Amino acid sequence: MGGLKPGEAVISVLSFEGPDLYARAGGLAVRVSHLTETLAQRGFRTHLFFVGAPDAPSQEDRWDGRLILHRWCQWISRYHPMGVYDGEEGKRQDFIATVPPYLLEHVIRPALEAGQLPVILAEEWHTAEAVIHLDELLRVRGWRDRCVILWNANNTMSFHRIDWGRLREAAQLTTVSRYMKHLMWNWGVNPLVIPNGIPCALLEPVPPEQIAALRQALGVDERTVMLFKVGRFDPAKRWLLAVEAAAQLKAMGYRVVFPLRGGVEPHGQEVFAHAQALGLRVAHLLGSPTSWEGLLQVLHEAPPADLYSLEFPLRQEWLRPFYAAADAVLANSGHEPFGLTGLEAMAAGGIVFTGATGEEYALDGQGAIVLDTDRPEEIVLHLLDLRAEPGRMEACRAAARRRAADFTWPRVLEILLEKVSFIARTSGALPWPKPVFGRPDGRVRDVVIYTIVHQPRRLRLPAQPLPRGAPAALLAQGLFDEEMNARYFRRAAQRCYYPTIARFQAMLDAGFRLAIGFSLTFLEQARRWDEELLDRFRDLVRHPNVELVAAEPRHSMLLLWDLPRFIQRMQWAADQLEHLFGVRPRIADTTEMMMSPSIYHALDQAGFAAAFLDGRPWILEWRQPTYLYHHDGGRMKLLARHYQLSDDVGYRFSNRSWEGWPLLADRYAEWLAQHLGDFIVLGWDFETFGEHHWEETGIFAFLEALPGEVMHRGLSFRTPSEIVARYGACSYELPLPAFPSTWAGSGGLEFFLGNEVQQAVFRLMMEAYHMACLTGDPELIELSLYLAQSDNLHMLQWVGRFGPEAEVSAYFTPAEWWAMGWERIVWEVQQVYKNFIAALEIRPG
Repeated sequence: MGGLKPGEAVISVLSFEGPDLYARAGGLAVRVSHLTETLAQRGFRTHLFFVGAPDAPSQEDRWDGRLILHRWCQWISRYHPMGVYDGEEGKRQDFIATVPPYLLEHVIRPALEAGQLPVILAEEWHTAEAVIHLDELLRVRGWRDRCVILWNANNTMSFHRIDWGRLREAAQLTTVSRYMKHLMWNWGVNPLVIPNGIPCALLEPVPPEQIAALRQALGVDERTVMLFKVGRFDPAKRWLLAVEAAAQLKAMGYRVVFPLRGGVEPHGQEVFAHAQALGLRVAHLLGSPTSWEGLLQVLHEAPPADLYSLEFPLRQEWLRPFYAAADAVLANSGHEPFGLTGLEAMAAGGIVFTGATGEEYALDGQGAIVLDTDRPEEIVLHLLDLRAEPGRMEACRAAARRRAADFTWPRVLEILLEKVSFIARTSGALPWPKPVFGRPDGRVRDVVIYTIVHQPRRLRLPAQPLPRGAPAALLAQGLFDEEMNARYFRRAAQRCYYPTIARFQAMLDAGFRLAIGFSLTFLEQARRWDEELLDRFRDLVRHPNVELVAAEPRHSMLLLWDLPRFIQRMQWAADQLEHLFGVRPRIADTTEMMMSPSIYHALDQAGFAAAFLDGRPWILEWRQPTYLYHHDGGRMKLLARHYQLSDDVGYRFSNRSWEGWPLLADRYAEWLAQHLGDFIVLGWDFETFGEHHWEETGIFAFLEALPGEVMHRGLSFRTPSEIVARYGACSYELPLPAFPSTWAGSGGLEFFLGNEVQQAVFRLMMEAYHMACLTGDPELIELSLYLAQSDNLHMLQWVGRFGPEAEVSAYFTPAEWWAMGWERIVWEVQQVYKNFIAALEIRPG
C-alpha cells in the first residue's frame, strides 16, 4: 500500500517539547524537530504546536511556509523562564483547553474544505487529554471520521495519569518499539509500532583524523581499552554495570580510558563512589570548550585517570568521534523504550553494547552486541573477543552504519505514512484503492496445501535438580520427560500419522499435490520410537506430487534473538532433510510461521526460494492473500496462508456451535472457487487429521472427498515451487511490519508473550540459550534450543485467560501436569529453566 502523498493531507504535531532552546528538555524535542522538518522536506504542510520560548513569535513559518511553528502557553512561560516544564501543570491545562478549538477552526476546517485529510500526531502523556478533547469537538461537528488522530508514547512516564479507555477511543495509539508495546499491553492497549529515527547527516563517516586526534588526546594506544557512555545518571541506565566492567578490565591488566557524560542527577555521586571503591581513578573535567580543538585541549591537559567525567555539554558533532573511537559504546540500559543514543552511535560506526529491551535496530552480532544479563563479565568477554579479531570488529562497525541507515527519518517517515494511510482507509477517511490485480474471470486457479509435522520435546515436571557441570546427556534426562513424549507420540501415530499418510497417498495418486514440513525434533522421535512410521513418511515425500519444506528444526524462538544462528540452523535443517529424504527443500517455514523484515532477509540470505507467512489483514492491509509477494525488492517470494479458510478446517471443523458446521467438502470447495486472485494457500498442522479432530468428526471423509470437489470446480492443486514458477515474474511488493506475525491467535506474538508468565519464560529461554553459548559446548546449545521451543510458551497461553484460544492452549498442555494445579505448573516450568541455567554457570567461558 502506498503512503500518503503531500497534496492529500495536512499534518499537525502536538508536543510539549520543540525546537526552541526553551522547549528542549530531552529526546522528545529532537524527535519532533526532525519529524516535522522531514515532513516539510517531503512537501507536507505541517503544523507544530509546542510550548515555545516566551519571547519568540507566537507563529513562525519555516521551509518556505510548509512548516508552521505554533508557540503555545507563552503567557504562562513569561512567568516561568526556566524551560518547558517550569510551571508544567498550568501549561498542560492551558494546552488542553485552547489547542483543540484552535486546531479545529484554523487547521482542520480549512483542510477539509480543501478536500485534504487532517492528520494529528500527538506526543506523550501531556497531550493525552488534549487529544480526548479534540475527539469530542470533532464528534460534535460530525468530522471525526474524516480525520486521523495518532497518539504516541515514547516512554512510560505518567502512564498512571492517562485515561486509557477514553484515549483509546479518541486516537490510534502508537509507540516506538516492541518493548514499549509489551509494556503498554499492561494498560489494556495494543499500539502500532512506528520506530524513532535519526537524521541522514549522522550517517556521514567520522573523519579519521578526528578519531586519531581524540585517541591521541586521551593517550589511547594498543594496550588501552577505550569505553564511552553518555546519558542521564539514572539507575536504569546501568552506570554501575558499566564501571564494574571497566574495573574488571583494569584488574586483568588493561589500561582503561573511560570518558563519560552524565547529567546532574544524584545517582552520579553513587556511580563515582562505586568506581573509586573498585579502584578506578576518576577525573572531573570542567571547563567550557567552544570548539572541537578546545575539547581536545581539555582532554590533553587532564590528569591521569581511568574515568573522565566530561562535565560540560557535548554537541552532536563532538559525540560522533567519541562513538567511532571507542572500543565499546555502552548503551546498556535496563529500561530503554527506544535507545536513540545507541542508534546514533551505530550511525557513526560505533561498537554499541545495548540492553535487550527496546532497541529495534540491535541485531545481536550484526552491528551491535545485545546484552542479556547484568553481569560485567558479559561486556568484558564480548569486548575482548572483538579485540582479538580486528577484522570482525571492522565488519561490525560497517554493519552498524548499514543498520542505522534503516532508521533514518526519511525511511521512518515511509512507515508512518503507510500506517496513517492504512488507518485512514480502514476508517473511511480515505477511499479504498481500486483493484490492481485482474484476470479474465478474476478467480483463483490453484490451491496449495501445506502441512507441518511436529511433536514437542515436553519438559519433565516437577523440575528435577541438575548437577552443576554435568554432561548434556545427563542434563537431558532431568529436563525432558521422554516417557511422556513417547506416550503422546504413539497416540498421535495411531490416531493421526498412519491413517492420514494412507489417505494422502491415495489422494496423490489421483492428482492431488501436497507440501509437507517436518521439525527435526519430530523426525528424531520417529527414528527413536517408530522407524516404520519414518519409512512411511519417506515414501510419502518420494511421491512426485509432494514438495518437502524446511521448517525451523526445533520449532524454537531462536529467530527472535539470534538471526545469524537462525540462518545456519535453517541451512542445517535443509541439509538434514536432504540426507533423510534425498531431496533438498527450496521452501522455508519458520516457527509458528513467524515473519518480519529481518526474518525475511535472513531466509533470503539462507538461499530459500520462498517462505510462508500468515495472511492476516493487519499484515496484508488492503491486499489479498491470493497473490504471490516479495518484500523490499528481495529475491525470495512469500506465500500468504489464507487464515480464515485454513482455520475453518484446522480449528473450527468439529465445533458444533460454529455456523459453518457441519463442513462438507463440496461446500468448502465452493468457498475456495469463489475467491478472487491467483491461488489459495491452506496451511494445517498434520495433527489436524485424527488428533485435533478425531475420526468420528468426519475429518477423514472430508479430506478424501476434497480433491475431487476442488478439481470438479476447475481448480488445480500446486506445490509451492510450482506457484513460484508460475507467478514469480509478477509477484507484488509487501511491506512487512517490524513486529513479527504468526499463524496463532490474533496473528501476532501476543499468543506466545501475552501474559506475564509467558514473558518470564521467554526471558528464561534467552538466558538459557546465551548461557549455553558461553560454554561453547554444541550439545548444551542444542539442549537450550529444545528449551526454546514455542510449545513451552503455547502451553502457558491459558494463564489468566478464558475463551477459545485459552481452551486450545489448555488442550495442548500435558494432561499429567494438571494434577499439580495451575500455579504449580507455572512455578515448575520456570524452575526447569533456572535449574538448567544454574547447572551451566561453573563452566569456563
